[in-house]
Amino acid sequence: MFKSVFSFQGRINRREYFLSFIIFSAGFIIMHSIVVTILADYNINNIAVFWISSIICAPFAFFYFAQGAKRCHDISISMWWQLMPFFGLFLILKKGDLTRNKHGKNPTKSRSNRDQHDRDNSDDYKSSSRQSDNPYIETRKLLKQSKITGLISEDEYNEKNALLDIQEREYKEKKILLIRQKEVHKTAKPILDNLDKLVIDGVFTQAEYEEKKKELYDRLTNEYNNSKQSKIGENNFTRIFNIFNK
Repeated sequence: MFKSVFSFQGRINRREYFLSFIIFSAGFIIMHSIVVTILADYNINNIAVFWISSIICAPFAFFYFAQGAKRCHDISISMWWQLMPFFGLFLILKKGDLTRNKHGKNPTKSRSNRDQHDRDNSDDYKSSSRQSDNPYIETRKLLKQSKITGLISEDEYNEKNALLDIQEREYKEKKILLIRQKEVHKTAKPILDNLDKLVIDGVFTQAEYEEKKKELYDRLTNEYNNSKQSKIGENNFTRIFNIFNK
């Protein structure tokens, strides 16, 4: 954040632009007040005070305009749009392009990737990744031990065990869904990288990119589901065949 603040190259997100607006406003007001206070003792007319104040405050205005230009780049429009009245409010509210455009990478996405990298390499993450694939195994052991020690009755044990069955089934379904999403994303990534380059070259628009991305994920998801169903059918057939061979 706040790298090369006087440069017109690159992109910034909404947060940095909003902070830039606060810095510009505070700096302009403070410097203008100082100039007016100092020049008040010299009986200088208001026009001269205005021009002197404008020159001294020019670096703040240049800083804000440069930051606005990068914010315009983030949504793939010309920097001259910010000269429109109240257009700064639009720049604060408008989300940037999700993917790389001709002005560079998505600044928000880059930060989220760094955060994800820090989490993946943290001790807590590595420790949790070594845990059992099924956390309900230990829970069932504790529940059974509670029944053996007389802490809960047989009916309570059966009731809690049935609840664990539901929770475990939901856990497995979510895990299967997560695996499917990872497999689909792994297959889609190189295809989307090529499409991303076409967006940068202006062959596809951002809207067309999002439409193609949705179509790709839907197709890959259906292919993955059909593949899994075929494997299940093959496994069932193999089991039946093995029974008759016994």
